[in-house]
Amino acid sequence: MRNPGFCDKHASEAIGWRPDRERGNRHQRGYGSDWDRLRVLILKRDRYLCQCEECRRTGRVLPATEVDHRIPKAEGGTDEPHNLCAINVECHKRKTAKESGRARARAKRWS
Repeated sequence: MRNPGFCDKHASEAIGWRPDRERGNRHQRGYGSDWDRLRVLILKRDRYLCQCEECRRTGRVLPATEVDHRIPKAEGGTDEPHNLCAINVECHKRKTAKESGRARARAKRWS
């Protein structure tokens, strides 16, 4: 059993995680050609520099090649430009790990 209170079959469901094969392809998940155009606009707007909270707070300057939702879609965020920012790959990994931790904490509260 991976998560206390949940069987293996339902543990991932409880935290909102599903394997790619169940979530659908990028187009089915809303990351098609419209997203590709929006992504380029956000990267240009942010001058291809990381805009994550930590980089902005510390004045660190890192190149950005990805676009992130400031408020994750799983937490009510949207694809509106004000909720998107350019982000460095490593910063994106750290932020995603924190968000996953919050999802696991929510799942524990439900159990």
